[in-house]
Amino acid sequence: MAGDDRGARKHDAMKWVAKVQDILRRWDPIGVRPGEIAPADEYDDYAPHIVSMVAGGCSTDDLWNHLNTVRVNTIGVEPNPDRDREIANEILVALRDRAV
Repeated sequence: MAGDDRGARKHDAMKWVAKVQDILRRWDPIGVRPGEIAPADEYDDYAPHIVSMVAGGCSTDDLWNHLNTVRVNTIGVEPNPDRDREIANEILVALRDRAV
């Protein structure tokens, strides 16, 4: 029974990761249109940590700050606080209404 529950939780987590990956592809901070110019998985590696942040109860500001850090420090492009806040809000709406 416990194994079934663990499998269900893993399946749910993978659905939320996939949802965040879709949102991050639209975020596209370097403008490479994942799936068109760049590989579709261009930003996918950032999704599991974001799901963990939301599951841990992060605020919009926490998630906005994380996206800004990824954009500026990890990817190395100019800040775009309005776009990062928009995406942070979209992620929170997509995941908070569900049991993450």
